[in-house]
Amino acid sequence: MADDDGAEDQVVLRVSQLDASELDGELLQLLKNQFARAFQFFKPGVLTRIEPELNAALRLLLWRFSVYATSATLGQQMLNIKYKDETHRRTDMSAAQKILYGVIFVGGKWFQERAPELASLTRHKTFFAFMWQFIDYSEKFLKVATLVNFLLFLQDGQYQHLLERVLGVRARFAKQQSVRQVSFEYMTRELLWHGFAEFLFFVLPLINFQKVKNFISRHLSRSIRSSESHDNARTQRHYEECVICGEWPTAPHEIGCLHVFCYYCIQSNYLADSSYTCPLCGQAIEDISQIQPVKCQLR
Repeated sequence: MADDDGAEDQVVLRVSQLDASELDGELLQLLKNQFARAFQFFKPGVLTRIEPELNAALRLLLWRFSVYATSATLGQQMLNIKYKDETHRRTDMSAAQKILYGVIFVGGKWFQERAPELASLTRHKTFFAFMWQFIDYSEKFLKVATLVNFLLFLQDGQYQHLLERVLGVRARFAKQQSVRQVSFEYMTRELLWHGFAEFLFFVLPLINFQKVKNFISRHLSRSIRSSESHDNARTQRHYEECVICGEWPTAPHEIGCLHVFCYYCIQSNYLADSSYTCPLCGQAIEDISQIQPVKCQLR
C-alpha cells in the first residue's frame, strides 16, 4: 500500500504523457494497417463505406482491453502510467468514468467521422438543418476548448486531454518510480562530440582538399625536381607514364613541358586548382587552352 501511495504522489512529466498519447495513436494505426492487410485482395473500396464503423470497432476493442480493464491506455501501460480518479481520491477510475470514457472515445470519434454523410442526407429537412448547424458550432467550440486545455496542460501538466478534465481523471504512475542517480559527464562528452561533428560536417565541404594537396606537393617537391626537366625532347619513357597517376596515359595530354598526363588527371586537377603546376618540373597552366593533346616527338 505504501508503494501505491508513493506512486500516486509522483507527478508524471508532460513529455511522458505526450509520449503515451503518441504510442496510442501508433498502436491504433498499426492495428488498422493489419486489419486492412487482411482485405488487400478484395475489391478496391470494399471497406470505404463502413470505415467509420470499423474504426469504432477497433477503438472499442482497444478501450475494452486497456482503459476498461486497467484504467490505462496501452501507451500508458508501456510507460508505467495509469488514470487516477481525482474527484473521489481513488487509485483507479470508477466504473462510470470508464464507461463514459468509452462512450466519448468510441462514439464521439464515430460521430465525428460519420457526421458529414449524415448531414448531407438530412440537409433538406429544416429540423435536421438546425440541428447540424448547432453541432457545427459545438464542434468549433470544442476545438477552441481543446486548444485552451492543451495550453493549460503545458503550464501545469495535469490534464493533457479535455476528456480527462471533464471526467476528473489524471495520469499517475502505476508503480513508484525509483530515484536514479544520473551522471551528466557522459552526456556532456556526447554533446561536445556531436557539436564538433556538426561543425566538421559544415566546414569540410568548404575546403578544397585538392588545392591544399597540390600546394603542399609543389612546395615539397620544389627542391627535388627531376633532371629530365632540363632535356629538350621527350623519350619513350615520358609516353609510358602519367606524371599524376603513374599509369599508362589515357588520352595523353601536355601542358607545355616534357611530361605527359592523362586527360582526366590534368583536367580534373586544373578544375579543382587553377594554380596547378606540373608535379615534376613546376610548369604552370596559364589557361585551360594550354592543355593540348600530345604530339609524339621522340628523341
